[in-house]
Amino acid sequence: MPMHMSYVNEAFRLDLSFSGNLDVSLSQEIRGICNSVPVGLRSCIIDLSGVDRLFDSGMALLKMLHRCLVKNDVFVVVLSDSPKVREHIPTIASRPSHIFTLKDRGLSHIARAAEAACQSF
Repeated sequence: MPMHMSYVNEAFRLDLSFSGNLDVSLSQEIRGICNSVPVGLRSCIIDLSGVDRLFDSGMALLKMLHRCLVKNDVFVVVLSDSPKVREHIPTIASRPSHIFTLKDRGLSHIARAAEAACQSF
């Protein structure tokens, strides 16, 4: 399961995108993010639009990541264009006010909407 991570310095935003099967294979990477949340991080966009299959272990990792980010007052946006992935979002989010799922739109539109949501936080 590949994970791509980038930090947008001027926006204090962390962008994470996943592709393939989301499972336990990313546990070290997710723990690494949780153990070293950048100082001043304001928002995180978690893009699940490339996820083919979400396993229970992947849901647990996402829940851990979400809790870690929210504990550090980070605004979290989750993007997914898959109905199967979207149905698990309430399980992942302990504080639904920090989660946005944007349904079935072009990815460029989703990216603009997510950035606007992060900036308004």
